[in-house]
Amino acid sequence: MMLAEFSRLLGARPKWVLNTLAALNADGRYTIDMARQLTIARSVHAAAAVPMVESMEFARRALRARCEASSRVTVQLADDDDAALTVDVYRLLSSFYVRLAELRESYAPRARGRPRTRHTSALAAAEGWGLDLSLIRDNLGKTAAERIRQLDAMGQFSRTVRRADRTARST
Repeated sequence: MMLAEFSRLLGARPKWVLNTLAALNADGRYTIDMARQLTIARSVHAAAAVPMVESMEFARRALRARCEASSRVTVQLADDDDAALTVDVYRLLSSFYVRLAELRESYAPRARGRPRTRHTSALAAAEGWGLDLSLIRDNLGKTAAERIRQLDAMGQFSRTVRRADRTARST
């Protein structure tokens, strides 16, 4: 997964993704598990103003606890705190999976490097200009001996037409 896809999956700008991964000392790989954790951590960070490092730890604990919970997950912010935060992990993950499906179906990031040029044959280019190539293709399908016989027949026909033209002019 590339940065553009990853940031679109999170619903964030690429600069936010780069800064957050740098602050978290993440390995820089854009995986779906990392995106899932960042989705929850981002919502916790935005809602409760918890620093991103602690929000990521909260997201890890919430994802582990969601298997046991029915809908909402309650996780304590710190071990010694009396405060706990309840997050609807299933709602966050359902919107995450919708964005993932959209990403896989309809989003194509800009490809790296120069765009590929189409290499077309000379015959295809000529057809593109509107030339009729049926006779050329027909002749290319014949053997060399058949083409020589056809050339001799056209030469004989040309001589016959010239002779007929000369006799028509003389009379």
